[in-house]
Amino acid sequence: MTKEERYQASAEQLLKLLGGSDNIISAAHCATRLRLVLKDESRANVDEILKVDLVKGQFANAGQFQIIIGSGTVDEVYKRFIQIGGIAEATKSDVKQAAAQKMNPLQRLVKTLSDVFVPLIPALVASGLMMGINNILTASGLFIPGLSLVEAYPGLADLAAMINTFASAAYAFLPILIGFSATKMFGGNPYLGAVIGMIMVSGDLLNAYSYGAALTEGTIPMWNILGLTIEKVGYQGTVLPVLAASFLLSYVEKKLHKYIPEVLDNLLTPLLSVVVTGFLTFTVVGGVMRTAGDLLTGGLVWLHDSLGVIGGAVFGFIYSPLTMTGMHHSLLPVEIQLIAAGGSFLLAISSCNNVAQGGATLCAMMTAKDKKTKSVAATSGVSALLGITEPAMFGVNLKLKYPFYGAMLGSALGGAYVTLTNVLNAAPGSAGIVGFVCVQSESMLNFLIGVAIAGLSGFGFTYAMSRMPRFNRELDADNTPSAAAPALSEACKPGTVYAPVSGNVISYEEIPDDTFAAGILGRGVGIEPAEGTVAAPFDGEISTVTDTKHAVGLLSPDGLELLIHVGVDTVAMNGDGFTCYVQEGQKVKAGERLIAFDREKIHQAGHPDCVVVLVTNADDYENVSIQTGHCRALQTIIHV
Repeated sequence: MTKEERYQASAEQLLKLLGGSDNIISAAHCATRLRLVLKDESRANVDEILKVDLVKGQFANAGQFQIIIGSGTVDEVYKRFIQIGGIAEATKSDVKQAAAQKMNPLQRLVKTLSDVFVPLIPALVASGLMMGINNILTASGLFIPGLSLVEAYPGLADLAAMINTFASAAYAFLPILIGFSATKMFGGNPYLGAVIGMIMVSGDLLNAYSYGAALTEGTIPMWNILGLTIEKVGYQGTVLPVLAASFLLSYVEKKLHKYIPEVLDNLLTPLLSVVVTGFLTFTVVGGVMRTAGDLLTGGLVWLHDSLGVIGGAVFGFIYSPLTMTGMHHSLLPVEIQLIAAGGSFLLAISSCNNVAQGGATLCAMMTAKDKKTKSVAATSGVSALLGITEPAMFGVNLKLKYPFYGAMLGSALGGAYVTLTNVLNAAPGSAGIVGFVCVQSESMLNFLIGVAIAGLSGFGFTYAMSRMPRFNRELDADNTPSAAAPALSEACKPGTVYAPVSGNVISYEEIPDDTFAAGILGRGVGIEPAEGTVAAPFDGEISTVTDTKHAVGLLSPDGLELLIHVGVDTVAMNGDGFTCYVQEGQKVKAGERLIAFDREKIHQAGHPDCVVVLVTNADDYENVSIQTGHCRALQTIIHV
């Protein structure tokens, strides 16, 4: 059978075994795989697909059904596959979008919130920590009875004022940041998204934080337009209204691009997009969100007042999802009214929630294997303890999922305790550890006990879940160093990469080369070698071998693409000091020798001898976790 006949036969068999063209939503390919989105994956006959001539493996990930065929072959099979099935060509981005559509609404909402907030984390973390410093400086009685540090030492007053200005900026103008990030993600012009955010926090509007007092006093400013009465109220500190406005802007902009003539497009599309979206935001989006907030607020107050401890636990449990949508801001007018009536229970419960989020995040810092996650968790966890949870919640807890569940349970226990002991605050304050300075004096001790229960139990529940494979996908049970090659069943364990050489493992970001350190070629590790032999890190196939013998590419049965590169800039040595024992297309077993290299020659040539091990298709995985520190050959160092 000729190559062309094999390509044709494989394409025909795959189309049939996948359930026919009517079961295929989208199809694309990368260097080695067919990437498909299927209507019903249960219709695909995986066992028979794996028997097809050119197929080397199959796996499903993030809504994509991927079939491993190999470099130089997959494009030929793909051409015939889409031709036989009458399927439109798609890019990898198209396939990812189609895969996302298969998620349930809750999964898509969580993914959307995470994608929007991850780029904003540095700004939110910085602001949150500065806000905590300001609270320490201005909290009365924290260090000196009856006085704040600023009152005791007036020279600190301007410093505290400046820090407060810096700290409040990102949160006062949060809709601008969200508008830019969300509109970009929804496919619209991010600068128009920022404009919508600016409109929503314009100085001509009543500040959202003053809405409660204005509502009580009946002094809310209004627009009267064509018989419509529209509240002139801003959206400071909100999340969901800005997301809705950004989605609406992107939708309107795309529609206008289709219908407005090209000669007028640059003039009319931005104008109409902003005007239409802005009008609908203040007439529909704002009204719907505030009505929903009022109903929710009434329900929560009833829950607390009628069900006692049980109500406090339920309130604490659902406070995190409430914060996730931004609807907790609708509780502000209720809190003001409760304070006026003698005291509010809201600060204590919200503080328990925030501290529980912080405890869960700090636990994630300890248990997570991904270095970047650890770094984000360290700073955002402290920020959450001080009352700012967005970086922790969106950047770590929701992303990993199990810390979010742990925080909800911790918040429930803390909420039950502060409800049982009737902790009330006498003034609005920062909902974190330092919130006790706003609590009635007789409630301060119980407030601190309640947040301690929330933080410690949030940490504890998160730790317990981190040990369960059901919750923690990063778990890798096989971390035992071994001088011998692992058994075949272990070597073929999906997503596991063993150390190809003994030595000290560092993150790819620490590799002494800008290209490797920037992650342009993939994510993984560098190994400062203790020996001069590179072994196969798993059972798989050699996909590439460089002419200079210093680097090889490998493909695992489950689709993991790996690059092993010996030394930095060693291509300039033209193979001197290197011996390669494999060739392209060769099957290898874990532990089999791939490359021998002369460390002394590499050093004499003036090059670092760091062995670079990168997952080149890292974007296909939710997480690439690494093990750093000293390792022996064939010990687990990467898991995806």
